[in-house]
Amino acid sequence: MARALLLDLGNVLVRFDHGLTLARLEKATGVSAAAFKPYVFGPLEREFDLGRVDAQTFFRSVEAAAGLPRLADDVWIPAWRDIFFRDERALALLPRLAPDVTPVLVSNTNPLHWDGVLAVAPELPRLLPRRALSFEIGFAKPDPAHFEAALALADVLPRDAVFADDRAEMVAAARALGIDAFGVRGPGDLEEGLRTRSLLGS
Repeated sequence: MARALLLDLGNVLVRFDHGLTLARLEKATGVSAAAFKPYVFGPLEREFDLGRVDAQTFFRSVEAAAGLPRLADDVWIPAWRDIFFRDERALALLPRLAPDVTPVLVSNTNPLHWDGVLAVAPELPRLLPRRALSFEIGFAKPDPAHFEAALALADVLPRDAVFADDRAEMVAAARALGIDAFGVRGPGDLEEGLRTRSLLGS
């Protein structure tokens, strides 16, 4: 019987630090990060993650909403993109999945963050050729449509899928659909969750 493993990206397969974005923008603008943080990480980011706006529109919208000065894209892009770090222990699990397990990446992300991920983990497209990325499909977790798109990519029913995410509300949303889901809160949680569900090969 075919099985699917649906995997979140940030803090599951790679690590990230949004504080780097805020510190870089604070340095570039002279404005306290506390003043513009709600505009950087809020409804405008969700529109970017859903693929409804491009990067430049996102940048200009944040500047306007937060009262920031106009910043060049070559300031914005690395501030936004270059926040990711490899998680060697997690990435090493992907080639170890059992032969009957189809992995699918299920992430709320945007083109620049995806570029940042690929810069530190360029093997991901090879290891995870099936991807339900929010900016490509127009849905974002916890919307059931995002999970349904991922299940369709693996051609399985919810009962034949396992989902791993670092956020409790996403785990709960998957469970509400009948997917076996578990949280990843720190190093080792992903491996433990896969091992206890017999998703790793011998």
